Amino acid sequence: MIKVIKTVFITLLFILGITFSMENTEPLVLKYYFGIQTPPVPLFLLVLFSVLLGVLFAGLGFIFDEWSLRRTLREKEREITSLERELRSYRERQHV
Repeated sequence: MIKVIKTVFITLLFILGITFSMENTEPLVLKYYFGIQTPPVPLFLLVLFSVLLGVLFAGLGFIFDEWSLRRTLREKEREITSLERELRSYRERQHV
């Protein structure tokens, strides 16, 4: 059931995107500082590229977070291994 709901939702988003693109084909010029401006680009392309750029930056942020968490996990695993060795040596001393 959840797959059907996801499929319907994605289909509706796709249709919404297509209709947005068809309705916003007028060329738009973006003006920046110092008289710099873009060539005429349809509005839907600017929106699409903005969304894709946001997804890319968010993905890169998640990748960096994952690397950091993996590094921290490796350090903690090394610390656990070291503490287990130390505990084992104390237990061996008590049995002697």
